[in-house]
Amino acid sequence: MDNHYEAIVIGSGLGGLTAGALITDAGHRVLVLEQNDAFGGAATTYHRGAMTVEASLHETTDPRTTADPKGEIFEALDLYQDVEFVPVGDFYEVRCPLIGAPLSLPHGTEALGRCLTERFPHEADSIHRFLKKVAAIERALRIIMEKHDGMWWLAHGAELPLRLWSVLRDMRSSLSQVLERYFGDNEAIKFALAANLTYYSDDPDRMWWLMYAVAQGGFFHGGGNYLKGGSQVLSDRLVDRIRGGGGEALAGQTAVEILLGEQGAVSGVRYRPRAGGDSTVAHAPLVFANAAPHVIENMLPRVQRDQFMAPYRDKPLSITLFSITLGLSKRPAELGTRAYSTMIIPPWMERLTDFKRCAALLAGLPGGRFPALGIVDYSRIDSGLVDGALFPVSIVGLDRLENWEGLSDTQYNARKNAWLDAVIERLDKEWPGFADAVVQKDMATARTMHHYLNTPGGALYGFAPEVPDRLPFTGPPRTPRTSIRGLWLASAYAGAGGFSGAMGAGATAAKAALHE
Repeated sequence: MDNHYEAIVIGSGLGGLTAGALITDAGHRVLVLEQNDAFGGAATTYHRGAMTVEASLHETTDPRTTADPKGEIFEALDLYQDVEFVPVGDFYEVRCPLIGAPLSLPHGTEALGRCLTERFPHEADSIHRFLKKVAAIERALRIIMEKHDGMWWLAHGAELPLRLWSVLRDMRSSLSQVLERYFGDNEAIKFALAANLTYYSDDPDRMWWLMYAVAQGGFFHGGGNYLKGGSQVLSDRLVDRIRGGGGEALAGQTAVEILLGEQGAVSGVRYRPRAGGDSTVAHAPLVFANAAPHVIENMLPRVQRDQFMAPYRDKPLSITLFSITLGLSKRPAELGTRAYSTMIIPPWMERLTDFKRCAALLAGLPGGRFPALGIVDYSRIDSGLVDGALFPVSIVGLDRLENWEGLSDTQYNARKNAWLDAVIERLDKEWPGFADAVVQKDMATARTMHHYLNTPGGALYGFAPEVPDRLPFTGPPRTPRTSIRGLWLASAYAGAGGFSGAMGAGATAAKAALHE
């Protein structure tokens, strides 16, 4: 067996697979090491009995309709022919006592503006200005991402400061600050615009406005989409690209040591079967770490660890979530659901900042308060997940790893099952008959995320998308480059969370490594 490669990828999440596929596409031989039995990390789809479980994806943007870093990657790897984007319809329906009757937000800036103005007529001018600002940021991002020659810059350079002002003005603003500027203390419209905050952050006071505007703006403009067949389809296609180019992808193999040469540069990786057995050394001058720096630190020689971790040690981690999948005997639409995505804001939440109080609720048994919930009905579209007579529904909410620490297995399972049953009962109050239709149920907690994804605190999106403590002009706030020559971060910890963030980080790492 030839154990020499041009690059080794530790972890098979979308960031690592993207880096590996692009390196393969450049003509190099790649080895992917995955500790779990399936490739994809969070981007996987699996079965619990007869129920299909989507591990992460609820919706994403189609890069052909928005300024999305996935676009260049899909073009480079010719992925459009293998992956089908299925539109999900309205962005989401929000159910919140402050708003009144359930409100469905359509995609498309003009349609969204009409919808919000009809519900909040006294905020018409503010709504128009706010959506115009978000659209301007989306256009500015397109300019930044597009490739232009010297003549284009000569012709348009003078107008760029004005076109980019929408970005520059709020470079250091939080989501709360911008929403307050436009809508004052009108919490109802804030909930309408950010009911899905759970997918990004738990604290609008600390969430970076530009991160919200880019992510949410992409959905406002181009709408949400699901990858037909589940996120596993995308992961599998990237693995196919690597294997088809002469590389290898090995599941059930745990990287235990990153080897360095005499000059301190990467020389290879030692790995062993997760089930036990002798270790193997694979040699390569490049290693792409699809993992948290906190995990990679322990694979390095002790003398290298402090310098390696210096850029990351004080960065706050992103949120984590609990995720419930239910298999129903009826289509949820028959029970009264009206949207692919539904956001339920409980009565006790009166301000958008109350999101940061949700995660702590799971530290005990269910009581009088529920966290905000996001519900996805995969049977409303041609998702490819409906298998036989079971219709899958996904529910997510904020969680923390510390909620589940120190519990025996018996205590852990008892609390998890109590929350699982309480959430089903809560949805039955929203849509009578829902509980009777539940045939199968499964819940993943922050502890599950931590164990399966091997992330500190169960963090799902890398580092928290907080307002940067310095202006990005002095250097990127996150970079795939590390203090170890030949070692690159190819995960959300080198960019942003979500599919676009992880794939963008992997692409950036691959490009930087190829040009060094």
